[in-house]
Amino acid sequence: MVATDTFSHFARRMSSTQGFPYVIIAETPNPIRQLEPEALRPRAEAMIGTVIDGLTLPPLEIKHRLQDIARKQIRPEGVVRSSVPV
Repeated sequence: MVATDTFSHFARRMSSTQGFPYVIIAETPNPIRQLEPEALRPRAEAMIGTVIDGLTLPPLEIKHRLQDIARKQIRPEGVVRSSVPV
């Protein structure tokens, strides 16, 4: 998944409601909406390694790498929310 840093935690929470808590998310700084192609290219190049990992790593390796990150982003300590997706 590709997302800006503003939306990456939300993206992980939403993907977890669909059964994919360990999805690899390639992040880039927000905003990107009005950037010219010349400004977008370095950002895409910076994310390419993460995209390749998401497409080629075995699922158990991805889970191992993201287990702690996913737990902190999906259910942050001190934040009380419904456990039923809306």
